[in-house]
Amino acid sequence: MSEPSFRPRSWTPAPASPRTGAAAWEAAFATCYVELCEYVLRLVGSAEAAEDVVHDLFLQLWDTRGAPGQGRLSRPYLFVAARNRALKYLRHRRVVAAWIERASQEQAPLVDSPEDECLRRELDDAVQRAIAELPSRCREVFVLRRRDALPYDQIAARLGVSLGTVKSQMWRATVRLKERLMPFLAPPVSAKDRPTYHLF
Repeated sequence: MSEPSFRPRSWTPAPASPRTGAAAWEAAFATCYVELCEYVLRLVGSAEAAEDVVHDLFLQLWDTRGAPGQGRLSRPYLFVAARNRALKYLRHRRVVAAWIERASQEQAPLVDSPEDECLRRELDDAVQRAIAELPSRCREVFVLRRRDALPYDQIAARLGVSLGTVKSQMWRATVRLKERLMPFLAPPVSAKDRPTYHLF
């Protein structure tokens, strides 16, 4: 396998006056680009990734070339900055690899049985009927709060009522819906049905 040969990319920054640091940037780029790529390659193990890391470093330095501190274009600074970026790249790569591994091991979601789908449709229908049967003001407040996720003060402003009215209508809607949907709610667990745990 042949050694990669790095060449500065065919990218020329926009013209700028020497006072903005463009001349210093161009000199550092021409002098250090290849060495930095070879250095980063030893850390990341990929010529393409090494070029990306070094290129991004020089782009960031170009974007901040007018900032004080020309020491940022010195060889020691460039090598430390390139090393830090390479380590950040490796950390990011490890996180991505771990995420892919975790995602690949997760089981596919279980398919709902026909019975589950039927029960879900029945519950959806019951909820829609219960909302439709609410008194009109209760229904308006409930829909604005639950479907549109509006805060109480915005609901009050939209309907032209007081904040207290909105809260009381929301409370009434909730009570009515709970009563109407009680058959679909799981029965409460009584004290005698709760499991008991013993410490050994």
